[in-house]
Amino acid sequence: MALQEVFSFLWKNWLEVAGVICGVLYLVLIIKENIWCWIFGILSSLITVFIYFETKLYLEAVLNVYYILAGLYGWYYWNRNKLQNTESPPVVEYGIKAHLVNILLCTIITIGVGHLMDMYTDSPRPYIDTAMTVFGVSATVLEARKVLSAWIYWFVLNGCSIWLQVDRHLYFYAALSVFFTGMCIKGYIEWRKSYIAVRLPDQGNRLS
Repeated sequence: MALQEVFSFLWKNWLEVAGVICGVLYLVLIIKENIWCWIFGILSSLITVFIYFETKLYLEAVLNVYYILAGLYGWYYWNRNKLQNTESPPVVEYGIKAHLVNILLCTIITIGVGHLMDMYTDSPRPYIDTAMTVFGVSATVLEARKVLSAWIYWFVLNGCSIWLQVDRHLYFYAALSVFFTGMCIKGYIEWRKSYIAVRLPDQGNRLS
């Protein structure tokens, strides 16, 4: 009987399950710097748009529309390097000043847009929803450009998403966010290895 209830629950939430599966494949592939990550990311975001609108996470839904566009850009940007006989663009890093400016701008935008969401929508968590959207946009740009610190942004964002999704009874997505939060650590470690591997030959050439 319990097994039948599990299958019934999965069937009832099949769209959310499909989004989770695509999301897991996206994360695994992007850690491996595999260009096919963007296809699964786009599929996951398409599914998430419908789910988030139904649960009144409006800006999160809009954010996933942006993720679709960012996925297309990521595919183009990574695929462009094949013309230069490289599998994908190299991992880079920005300085602390650039990140501080980025965080400040995202915070200012969050306050402004969050106020408008609070006044004109029925979003139950307008400021949190806005912050997740604004910083998510920023993190996606950094990720598409293969900036190492993007994983730090995503670690914080995914951690916050757990509470937000549980609050909206999106338990599969909350579980996915738990998985994503942990995998951000692995993603950072793997990309850092790639970042160091690229920099070492350059340093050797400057010394020679």
